[in-house]
Amino acid sequence: MRKYDFLKIPSYFVLCLLAFFTCACSEGCIPTEKYERIVQLTAPLPTGSLFEAQTHNGDINITGSNVAECNLIATITARADTIENAQKLAEAVEVKLVPSDSKLIAKIEKPELAPDECICISFDVTVPNQTNTNLTTHNGALKIKNLTGQINGTTHNGEVTAEKIAGTVELQTHNGEITCKDAAGNIKLQTHNGNAEAFYSATAPPVCNASIITHNGNVSITTPPNLSAKIEISTHNGSIDTDLPITVTGEVTENKLTGTIGKGEGKLYLETYNGSIKIK
Repeated sequence: MRKYDFLKIPSYFVLCLLAFFTCACSEGCIPTEKYERIVQLTAPLPTGSLFEAQTHNGDINITGSNVAECNLIATITARADTIENAQKLAEAVEVKLVPSDSKLIAKIEKPELAPDECICISFDVTVPNQTNTNLTTHNGALKIKNLTGQINGTTHNGEVTAEKIAGTVELQTHNGEITCKDAAGNIKLQTHNGNAEAFYSATAPPVCNASIITHNGNVSITTPPNLSAKIEISTHNGSIDTDLPITVTGEVTENKLTGTIGKGEGKLYLETYNGSIKIK
């Protein structure tokens, strides 16, 4: 094992800056009475299509399965000054699955809200295993499982987890951790406040492009067997540990290391400012 140590500062920076929010409500909302409503929808979704979903306050949980359609469960949570008003708000929300060319869009129509009212909408979705995704939420978590394709997911405040995914994966959050397990293919993970981890499958091809970036947090990657990649690694306050033999190219500067692993066919880019980096 090789270890490269750079300037270290106390780890409280991560704890001070991390902010995790789940189902935060609209501006000025004071949670009072709550009413919850469930909507279930189904629509055809051919293999290889694009599924698109966007919600502002709520989680998105999507799983690939051996199916030929999209099954969506929307959990609508409304809050207001009375239970009756909360129920009216929840029942005024309309969720649709709208086909458009080769994609299926989960659309939300919400009523106008008073300052002391809010609506949170979370999605639990099942789609074919080979489905492309474009998923967006602002305050909520993203959970993706058993998918192959062009997988895009973004949240601002919340954790992002992906498991058993392949293809081209791009996931990002601002405040939250990102974890990608049993991956195969190209991945790009980015967060600002939180750890970022990627674990490649033992059957993943040795050549891949991986980019993992955080500002306040640690970066960790378990690479495919027999990895072949050019690498660029940088941290300002932390250390770099590697279990893999790296042929260093150029100087090891105060915060940067470049080199190759194997034949250098793919590309591995790892970056953090306040945190350590681990390669396995």
